[in-house]
Amino acid sequence: MLHKIITYAKVARIQALFLSILPCILSYFYCKQYFINNKFNLKSFILTCIAFVLFNLSVNTISEYRDCKKGIDNPKSPGTKYRLVTGIVPKHNILIIGIVSFIIASICGLSALYYSSWPLLIPGIIGACIALFYSEFPLGLKYKALGEVCVFLCYGILLGFSTVFALTNQCSLIDVLIFIPGGLLITCVLLANNIRDYYFDLEKNITLVTKIGLKKSYILLYFLANLSFIINFILIYFHYLNSSILYTLLAYPILLLSIRFKNHPKFINFFGLLFFTVELIETLVIMSN
Repeated sequence: MLHKIITYAKVARIQALFLSILPCILSYFYCKQYFINNKFNLKSFILTCIAFVLFNLSVNTISEYRDCKKGIDNPKSPGTKYRLVTGIVPKHNILIIGIVSFIIASICGLSALYYSSWPLLIPGIIGACIALFYSEFPLGLKYKALGEVCVFLCYGILLGFSTVFALTNQCSLIDVLIFIPGGLLITCVLLANNIRDYYFDLEKNITLVTKIGLKKSYILLYFLANLSFIINFILIYFHYLNSSILYTLLAYPILLLSIRFKNHPKFINFFGLLFFTVELIETLVIMSN
């Protein structure tokens, strides 16, 4: 039974849910630090975080199902050991997980709105639409080379606004900007993944990387990663963040090291590690202030 659960978890890419969980934790401690006199709405915040994580799970599973059904993946695809195309689990089971996750996420989102106020509805609707149409008809956004745009919109803007507003019932442009660096780094994770899959995806021509080519993709990847650090510098310069956030530079060698492994199958891991390390350092720094 345990082995079966682990197998389903790997096919559903449960580990990717940390990309949603970490920013939610950061959001809580950011609000605790910078909204000292506010009364926190923990019910709305927790429900919003659960909704976001479950929308992430829904996207992962339905996308996996659609890739398999559309013939995007095959047994020779990179990282196929725990992919649906191998038949390791029944296809319809993964689809059911995706649909149920979407329904529960929607219920949690509406419940969060009940405990909060109407502005929370805006990111909720946008996020739900992205989750629904990321790989599904009629839009299939990921198959139109819009995967990176969707990821940045969700993690760089929607997550910041929705979690801060759910907890404090207010959110400014600056509060949203705080989450842009993390959104850029998560976008880099997907971009690095598509760079790894470039030669496999070339014939299908459905990713941003196959549209613009490898050279421009590498330039974009390292531009976005460096931009995430630059934005933090700007926020510190204008006193929107404490200078102790500079400790996130301790993660910068991971980015430099990735250059040496840009043709390695595990290239994507460097950007996952970079995001995790930066978010962890930033959270610990804010907690300690």
